Amino acid sequence: MLTDVIRSIIPTYGYTVPASQLLLDELERTKFTPDIAKLEEYEWQLFFATDELKKDHTKNGLLGMERRYKFPAFTQKSFHYWQHESPFNPPVPFRAPPEALFNSLPFYPPIGKIKGEVYVIRPQAFLDLDTYKQNTVEFQRHRVRLIVPYRKVKWLKDHNLDPDFGVQEVFCRSEYNGRSIAHSKEIVCIIRAWMYIGLPAFWDPLITAYDWGAVEHFHSNNRRWCETYYSIRRPLLPPK
Repeated sequence: MLTDVIRSIIPTYGYTVPASQLLLDELERTKFTPDIAKLEEYEWQLFFATDELKKDHTKNGLLGMERRYKFPAFTQKSFHYWQHESPFNPPVPFRAPPEALFNSLPFYPPIGKIKGEVYVIRPQAFLDLDTYKQNTVEFQRHRVRLIVPYRKVKWLKDHNLDPDFGVQEVFCRSEYNGRSIAHSKEIVCIIRAWMYIGLPAFWDPLITAYDWGAVEHFHSNNRRWCETYYSIRRPLLPPK
């Protein structure tokens, strides 16, 4: 009580100014994460992994010990996705022009969405992630819109297909229909998550058609909203 009264008169009472070296160390630790104070206002953050940060890849551990994989997703907007001929250099996604429907430049990666994995991670994990990705220098971390496909699963009584038996919504990738379950048609929802996007000012002088090419891409016949998409499937193993 007395302390509160004194602080109403002298706001700095009871506080000490940290040492200058402590401030310099903290600035160095957070130089690639200028928004760490905003991130730490939340207990968890959604993160979209598309490269060596995916499960079973070399840098998945940077997402933190408390990371939780949720489900696969696709970017809502389209990208050009570059990959160096050396598998140990990180792939670089660039935003495609919003009005572009196809790629007219020779040797340039096609325009497509990016498939990846959605995780929930602790905000403090961005200190290591942003340092690894050189956030604001080589990449820029953005919150992007993601398309999450899923199906409604209906559980049915054996030998009695009662539609009122129960309905449960889950994120489901399986096409299997057994005796006791039935799947609805594919449904999509939109979420937002953090993703690293390459900065052209840094990468444009480095990327050439001689040692860079497109990330492996695929074509979907049954998804009109995703005709072409990129996906890094094979783990990038460290050099022996």
